[in-house]
Amino acid sequence: MGAGGGRGRYESRSWAPDFTRSGRLGGAGTYRTFIPEPIADFEPELSASTSALSERAGAAVRDLNASAVGLRPLEGLARQLLRSEALASSAIEGLRLSHRKLARAEVEGKGGNFKALEVLANTGAMEEAVRIGSAGGDLTVDEILAIHRELAIVPPLDRIAGRLREEQGWIGGDSPPDAEYVGPSHEHVPGLVADLCRFMSRDDLSPVAQAAIAHAQLETIHPFGDGNGRVGRCLIHVLLRRRGTAPNYVPPVSLVLGADKDAYIAGLENFRADKVDRWVAQFARAVEAAAAHAADFSARVTDLQAEWTKRAEPMRADAAARAIIDDLPSFPFITAAIVEQLTGRSRVAAINGLEHLARAGILSRRRNQRRGDSWEAKQLFTLLDRFESAVRLTCYPGILGEKPDFLREKA
Repeated sequence: MGAGGGRGRYESRSWAPDFTRSGRLGGAGTYRTFIPEPIADFEPELSASTSALSERAGAAVRDLNASAVGLRPLEGLARQLLRSEALASSAIEGLRLSHRKLARAEVEGKGGNFKALEVLANTGAMEEAVRIGSAGGDLTVDEILAIHRELAIVPPLDRIAGRLREEQGWIGGDSPPDAEYVGPSHEHVPGLVADLCRFMSRDDLSPVAQAAIAHAQLETIHPFGDGNGRVGRCLIHVLLRRRGTAPNYVPPVSLVLGADKDAYIAGLENFRADKVDRWVAQFARAVEAAAAHAADFSARVTDLQAEWTKRAEPMRADAAARAIIDDLPSFPFITAAIVEQLTGRSRVAAINGLEHLARAGILSRRRNQRRGDSWEAKQLFTLLDRFESAVRLTCYPGILGEKPDFLREKA
């Protein structure tokens, strides 16, 4: 048994490549696996400042959700923030896609675009996380497996969908001896994941601190052959929804964490090194920043819809065009068939509404004889791009830049 190492211990092992299997092999050698300590009964020793920061971050998320309750486009904003979260979480893993391409893939079909399909699967995994968190009750291993199953729909990831790994896992390098991090050997994984679920079922911790610790612990366990980071970030949604902190939507925390990937990885390493206070403080700052940016984005989308409504007048109170404006945050890339489904209008009324908004300069029509015409709200995509750029520039105050005006005004 190896020596202790922060929040766990090391075990020394030998690696011999299996040339009968495809994939990374590397050379033979020795390596050390890290076996994290159980956390079901973990009582983190947080400084007064970190505890206060965690509570403040939780309050920011609650305020964001409360302020949006009266907004008509709440569902659309929730969908859009979830897409931002899925895109950012995927980008951390090297899967980069624009909002526009993701929206088109949702509407036009994925076809052979495996990147779009994989990001859409990440959105599905986060929707599953929201569903699990909303259900309440104790968390189970099967529910974590269900999140992975939603994520792992693209080859070759689909071969291990919803299954805990049964071989050694590691991060970086071609084999454990040259890896950046080697997780616990597979026989430890089921017990550690069950222990993680018991920790996630507690109600005696700050929700933000609990989400920070649960996320870092799953990353440390590395229980799946692939997709660990994305599943770990889904747990943030499970916990903040389950604890009632985010009953309507969770701000895009991954967008903040991913803006400085090196700092994010260093934070996870701090957790493993038993510098839990430092990691929780970093995570809480990310949650607070994400909530502030999401609140600003929510207000800007509402203002944009008011501008569209004014520009599209005159409209009857029951006009299809008015209903379409309400649904554009959910479907910035939209078709007549989607309008029919969402509004209950006829195909003719749907097309008339879309064309009315196109004439007003709100939508741009894309003609496609094979798939049918579609329309897109370019201003909303511009707003999304500006939203994400602002997050990247300001998510770590004092590191990546000064707070933007709207954050300084709230300080």
